[in-house]
Amino acid sequence: MEIKSLHKRVPGRKLRVAAYGRISNDKDSLEPSLQEQIAYYVEEIILNPNWEFAGVFYDDGISGTSIKERHGFTRMIDYAKAGMIDIILVKSISRFARNVVDLLEVKRELAGLGIEIYFEQQNISSLDPSCDFALTLYAQIAESEALSVSKNVKWRVDKNMREGKYYLPVNQMLGYRYNDEGKIVIYEDEAKWIRECFKRYAHGEGTTSIANWLNESGFKTINGNIWNDNKVRNLLRNEKYVGDVLFQKRYIENPLDHKLLHNHGQRDQYLFKNAHPKIIDRITFDKVQKIMTERAKKFKIRSYELNTVDDEPNAKTAYASFIKCPYCGSYYQSKVNHYNGKATRFMMCASNKDKKLCESEAYKVQELNKILAKLISTLKDDKDNFKKFLYSSFRLADEDSIKNKINELTNEINSLSLKYRTNQNSGNKFLMMASNNYLEKAIKLAEEKNILVMTIASSMNTDRKIKNYINILEDLPTDEEDIESSNFKELFSNAVIVNQSLIYFIVGGQASYISKEPKLLYESEHKYIIRKTTFKTKYGIIISK
Repeated sequence: MEIKSLHKRVPGRKLRVAAYGRISNDKDSLEPSLQEQIAYYVEEIILNPNWEFAGVFYDDGISGTSIKERHGFTRMIDYAKAGMIDIILVKSISRFARNVVDLLEVKRELAGLGIEIYFEQQNISSLDPSCDFALTLYAQIAESEALSVSKNVKWRVDKNMREGKYYLPVNQMLGYRYNDEGKIVIYEDEAKWIRECFKRYAHGEGTTSIANWLNESGFKTINGNIWNDNKVRNLLRNEKYVGDVLFQKRYIENPLDHKLLHNHGQRDQYLFKNAHPKIIDRITFDKVQKIMTERAKKFKIRSYELNTVDDEPNAKTAYASFIKCPYCGSYYQSKVNHYNGKATRFMMCASNKDKKLCESEAYKVQELNKILAKLISTLKDDKDNFKKFLYSSFRLADEDSIKNKINELTNEINSLSLKYRTNQNSGNKFLMMASNNYLEKAIKLAEEKNILVMTIASSMNTDRKIKNYINILEDLPTDEEDIESSNFKELFSNAVIVNQSLIYFIVGGQASYISKEPKLLYESEHKYIIRKTTFKTKYGIIISK
């Protein structure tokens, strides 16, 4: 297909052309694979004498209804803003974005930098002054198609539910497997533990006690983790162990944001009884459900069955899902201790919530607030040096050598593609046949260049990222009373409590390795007193890419 680019030629320089490809989970079976899309664009670009290959960016298995989680797309935009791309080729508007607001915002931002987006299927250039109307129309159609596809999928899923057709996710639960014939069978090595859990609970044992027994016995969850009372409670509530399947416990209300909500009557539910082999007999299962419901009412336990589970995040503490344990990898949870009529909040490793299973130590929330307030104040006072630390951490150490290698590959690709075109236009059959070798080499080098481009593009948003961190820092409070209501998690991705003597906060991405002996920036000491005993906590930050 002929691409009618409107981008002005730059005398003495080829236009740097990139492409974007995406394969979504709702893809049609006739849609080309991601590798086919990449191969197509590599050849399309390197064979144009006026173009220079600038990379093929892509997202695999990501919906087009939002650009938030499309990291390949984000890398491409950052790379373009850094002045490395002149033209972006994309198969269609729906491949680029199905959200009208996202599409027009990105288009206008890039157009302001002189960067063209060319939509092949619609034969539209973003540099055409009249394209906004067409883009809006096509994007609205694509958005409507996404909603229509969602409705069709929902209809098919609802139909399967009504007819009792289902797939049991055995990789997410204990006790079952699929055999070679595709039938669900009981996996006895795990089923015997499930039966014992039901038996113990039916005879009066609590979920905490059962969790302790499972952990002491060395039996892990399906994900290889230790047990706690909530995990045991979920196992005992699972109707699949009595052979039933309850469809649509949760649902997606808006296919454009994909948020999963608990179903408290907003959608029809379907219960298919005796759908597969049962591990627990129905008398025992029903007895356990009755006991659990009575205890949930008595002790006010949040329960899906009692409609006391909602979709709002747990608001008990601002530190939820924030503090990591360096010993077992679990998150810290809140716990309230009562002493002399006074309630004191602590953060403690989830593994120690019911019984001491991890060597980690708990820490008072009040002292955490004080440490974080002092740390924020220190960073604000030393903002310029903090910026320098961020730059040195986020910048690629070998960026210059990578760029040099990209330039070398670009020259080789241009040379090979020129030889290919020259031979193809020679009229000599022998040279024309031999030219395919040049094309194959050029494509191979283009793929090698693409890997390096992705590496560079991943670091292109450093300036924007650091500016964002500094803006967040400026808005954070330095008063300990305001810490928990602030957006400190936007600056710090995690905290690690090594023990009562050492705590550190992570700026940037989550650290792949949680160190017990980190090299800290802005190291300082916090002193506090508990019952006439003075404690000292060393604290600081580390920066993670």
